[in-house]
Amino acid sequence: MSASSLKEFNEKISEVNVKSLEFHLYRGDFEKWVAEVLQDLDLAGEIKRLQKLSLTGNGLRDQLIFVVSRRLKRLTSQSVSSRF
Repeated sequence: MSASSLKEFNEKISEVNVKSLEFHLYRGDFEKWVAEVLQDLDLAGEIKRLQKLSLTGNGLRDQLIFVVSRRLKRLTSQSVSSRF
C-alpha cells in the first residue's frame, strides 16, 4: 500500500487486504509514516492505541477508518475556520 496524503491513506484502508493492514499496523509502519512524513503526532498516537487493542480483520479496518476519518474531519474543519 502506498499513499502520499492522509486522504489517500484513508481511501486505501478500505481497498487493501486486511492481512496487509494487520502486518503494517503491528509492525508500526502506519504510526511511523504518520509521525515522520505527515508530522501528525496526535494521529500517530491514536494509531498506536489501536495496536494495543489487538484488533484483527474487519474490526481493525473499521477502527482504522474511524480514527483516520475523524482526524481528516478535524483537520478540514480547522483549515476552513482558519480562513475566516
